[in-house]
Amino acid sequence: MKKYIITLLIVLAFFTNPSSSKAAEVRWDGAQVVTGQTGKMTFTKDVKVYKKNANGTYSSMTVKRNNYFRVYDIEKYDNKTFYWMSSGYRVQATDLVVFKKVPLNIRASLYDNPAYININRQGYSYGQHYRLDSALYNKISIGENLYYSYYDADGGSIEVNIDGSDIRIFETTKRDKGLYMLTADAQVSGGPMNGAGGIGRTKGTALHSLGLEINGYLWTNEGYIPVTLIQPVKKQGKRYIRYGVNAAAIKGNPKELKRFDEVILLTDNDTAAWIEVDGEEYSVPKKVLATIRPNESPIITTSFLPNDTIQQLVYQNYGTPIVYKKTTNNHFVAPALKYIDYSETEKNFTYNMDGFKYIFEKPVTEGSKVTRTGHGWNDEGFVRAIHYTITTPAGTFNNVVETSLNEFYAPGYGFISDDFGNKLTSYE
Repeated sequence: MKKYIITLLIVLAFFTNPSSSKAAEVRWDGAQVVTGQTGKMTFTKDVKVYKKNANGTYSSMTVKRNNYFRVYDIEKYDNKTFYWMSSGYRVQATDLVVFKKVPLNIRASLYDNPAYININRQGYSYGQHYRLDSALYNKISIGENLYYSYYDADGGSIEVNIDGSDIRIFETTKRDKGLYMLTADAQVSGGPMNGAGGIGRTKGTALHSLGLEINGYLWTNEGYIPVTLIQPVKKQGKRYIRYGVNAAAIKGNPKELKRFDEVILLTDNDTAAWIEVDGEEYSVPKKVLATIRPNESPIITTSFLPNDTIQQLVYQNYGTPIVYKKTTNNHFVAPALKYIDYSETEKNFTYNMDGFKYIFEKPVTEGSKVTRTGHGWNDEGFVRAIHYTITTPAGTFNNVVETSLNEFYAPGYGFISDDFGNKLTSYE
């Protein structure tokens, strides 16, 4: 009786606790498929295969004709294909090898949250992560192969089929979506694979997690980074804004910060710092932060007008030099009907360059009004910052005015740069 009760409990446990998809046995083409398997192969005759050991030596074994072996990884480069067997043996595709890929959907059934990564090194897509919920694709589906379509610039549908043997599957793990920092200089890769290419980032750089870990890589706003090279950021205390700055948001919209604003430092590298303001995260140039409250903002009391000795202003416009020569007081001309005019009243300072007119409300100080008109533009901005010194290719200037319209002006010299590619490179 006791034996019967134990047997009954085992049967009940089997029906009330079904196995997960990963634990279930999956069979295909007469054999069991295991997690990580890409395909299977046989040989048309007895051959010797090799593997490289950790100490640099090689081991070999002879495999028999028609024996079945699982393939766990595939390398494709230089128009060659290599199949990786278990225990580290690698075989190049030849007419002696008969390979059969396991359909992609069969392989995916062994994972709870499969991630599909391109492993073909013969194109530009190596390391690409294909997400089934990505807005980049008009349609994406998993069958024997991976299929997706997207719209081109003209609205036409482009269809792409990726061979299933070019895809490696990894389990996806959920991670916290918070801010992480690099613990060493590292490459932020374009995909969760070693060698996927990417951009270099220095120690201390902050990366915002998108909440997924794949193949030991954390997916971030800039790309993929090994989880061994990151750690959550920790607040490092109060800092003060040294001068007005437009802070780039980690998520959402940028934020204008003023001199004296108090922020929380999260992390920094050689050039940038990541801060917290009202619970949101931003990045700013590292030099904009001070550990103690900065001095009062300067007020421009001298004229913006170029001093009387300046006879020529040379600007670079996207690499093309433009020479403006003085013709009368505060008026400069250049070829192709280009010109610069400066004027000043008790209430305003006005700068006019090639049809763009900028009016500064006086006194010129951080926060004072700036307007821009011309060529269909009608913008209202303000003085973002007054820098004690700024060095440019044309020299070092004092009390440089930066506007929220992204121009820089130096008293006694006038306009020195903007975000349209115009830069003062020299003067005489």
